[in-house]
Amino acid sequence: MSNNNLPHWDLTPIYKGVDTPDFISDLEKVVTLSSKLKSDIEAHKNLYDIVTALNEIITIQSTLNSYANAILTTDTSNSSYIKAVGSVEEALLKFQEAVDLFVSKIKDYQNEFSDPRLKDYSYILNEYLVESTHQMSLAEEALAADLARSGVGAFERLYDSVSSSICDNDKTVIQLRNDATNPNREIRKASYEREKRVWKEHENAFAASLNSIKGTVLTLEKRRGWADPLEHSASQARVSVKALNALIKTLENNRAMFAKYFNIKAKLLGIDKLAWYDLFAPVGSLTKEYTFEQAKEIIIKCYSAFDPRMGAFAKKAFDENWIDAEPRKGKVGGAYDTSMLKVKQSRILSNFDGSYDSVSTLAHELGHAYHDSIVMEMPALLSDYPMTVAETASIFAETIVFDAILKDASDEEAVTLIESYVGSCAQVCVDILSRFYFERSVFEKRKDGELTPDEFTALMIQAQENSYGDAVVDKHERMWEAKGHYYSSSFSFYNYPYAFGQLFALGLYAAKDKTENFNDKYREILKLTGSTSANNVALSAGCDIETEEFWQEGMNFISTLIERLGSYCK
Repeated sequence: MSNNNLPHWDLTPIYKGVDTPDFISDLEKVVTLSSKLKSDIEAHKNLYDIVTALNEIITIQSTLNSYANAILTTDTSNSSYIKAVGSVEEALLKFQEAVDLFVSKIKDYQNEFSDPRLKDYSYILNEYLVESTHQMSLAEEALAADLARSGVGAFERLYDSVSSSICDNDKTVIQLRNDATNPNREIRKASYEREKRVWKEHENAFAASLNSIKGTVLTLEKRRGWADPLEHSASQARVSVKALNALIKTLENNRAMFAKYFNIKAKLLGIDKLAWYDLFAPVGSLTKEYTFEQAKEIIIKCYSAFDPRMGAFAKKAFDENWIDAEPRKGKVGGAYDTSMLKVKQSRILSNFDGSYDSVSTLAHELGHAYHDSIVMEMPALLSDYPMTVAETASIFAETIVFDAILKDASDEEAVTLIESYVGSCAQVCVDILSRFYFERSVFEKRKDGELTPDEFTALMIQAQENSYGDAVVDKHERMWEAKGHYYSSSFSFYNYPYAFGQLFALGLYAAKDKTENFNDKYREILKLTGSTSANNVALSAGCDIETEEFWQEGMNFISTLIERLGSYCK
């Protein structure tokens, strides 16, 4: 489709630019307030005042960070934007010093945890207590944070810059990856092969980045007393290891179910075996393209049918240009939502190509933003939710749109819609499992030294074989370069939370028509996500996530759709 008239987001309500007085003033404010906070902690000022100061600084600092990174992701080689991200990171260092000091002294404040004014902060304060047992000395923590700017942080920026701009003649790898939805198999295959050649050409840069990031993580996790990166990741995700193990086991138990889906899709495409470049191919004769305006109308209508408050929120996001939809050189691929606490707004980046998947992706990211709009009414410390429950609202929103469209669809339309939805589920369950396997094996191998590009590639192939089996051929051995989530130093195993969110959301979705006043209860669940563990959020909805039986309920929803899809190729 043509990219004409696809919107760019409006960031001016947040800051007018990175060199404007409001942006610069907030940078200075973070430094000044952080210095005062350190002094107050040293003087053992009362805990309520410390928490109040934390809320104020986090509100400003997180907005600066979200804004600077947002503008950079739309123009990754812009020197002013790169400099702005560096300035924000420098200010963050000062705040991190204050946080580290607070964590180191949190035990001295335990007698104030019972302050009635801090009732809502009970989980957060106890989380700080746990963190204090995994803290290096203050000098070491300060050094680690400072070195990260020119170390792992630089490698993360290198990845973003290179991966968003490398090309094969007239197309970036992002544009080549967008051809995965082209109905013409020869075009899909050609772009797939071109994409892999480009990744191959830059493998040394990506291997250096990944080695640096994973090596640094291993060093710091060991120094901080974590058993391994996965234990820390689970703690950050606020999910018990028992729940995580139950989730992974459920994903493994359902590989055969998804193999059945891959075989069904191959039949629908009229081919013997599904190749990797067929995973996102549209099926059926319905290859409708949507304009951005049509996507807007569909999402607002579907959201409103579920809850008028949700529909009104989506309309506001579209009308106020919160979405950057145009694919272009220098802009990162994929899609994300980011919250701006200071103004209580979100911004959404997408690469809209007119496919149903693009519509679904918008619905997904707006689900994140709706979640943001609910928790942002809370103080900053209570609005920061972990990735596990973050994906719940987005997938729930995506399913609202899917289910509403499917109800009015003809059989021909249903084939396309169901296949697209199940295909997304396969990504979240099967591909996520392969990413989990890959990252786990990388950490194991990285303990013994740096890995070569060929070794990363071999681990990727093995992980995909263990997840997809022989249901998909010509697998993407370069996926270790193509997925930016591997290049995160702040959160390892940036994968399983998607599966958590998928299956938890489907469990909630199945309950929505059986539960009185579900809309209000759903909002309460979302509101709770920033102030307690994922286990407790689930328990508030009557779910025990430490059992495989719970996760299988979500899989059963997917299984029903796969059976229906199979009926169309008999």
